[in-house]
Amino acid sequence: MKQVCDVMNTNLITVEGNLTFDNILKIMVEKGVGKLPVIDNGQLIGVVTRNDILVRQETAPLPPVIAFWDLLITLPENKEFQKKLKKLSGYVAKDIMSTDYLIVKKSDDLAIVITQIVEQKYNYALVVEEESIEGIITKTDLIKNCFN
Repeated sequence: MKQVCDVMNTNLITVEGNLTFDNILKIMVEKGVGKLPVIDNGQLIGVVTRNDILVRQETAPLPPVIAFWDLLITLPENKEFQKKLKKLSGYVAKDIMSTDYLIVKKSDDLAIVITQIVEQKYNYALVVEEESIEGIITKTDLIKNCFN
């Protein structure tokens, strides 16, 4: 039975929460990576992904509104709108990062982790031990290491 430690990628590049968008983009291009875990005071606080970067190329989102006769009322408390707007206008890693990711341990059963990745629609899992990030498993890592 394979475990996470058998296939995880430990060649991990992390960034600080205050790293600028331009520097994040530079690291992704130069290092050929699509996911950069964000660390603040030694703690994992998020991940900047290619999708987070690509949001900057989208058109600005329109706020949700309610039409009441000839009056349009904006709904400022819409969380999805606020989240997308923050990413679109974000300048540093902590503003554009994603906070929804799968965390696994090195000793976890690989078959169960693969099931979680597929069923929960994650593209990767972060390997964390005692609050320290140890590695990452991407779908590419799984293909390379499970079918050879």
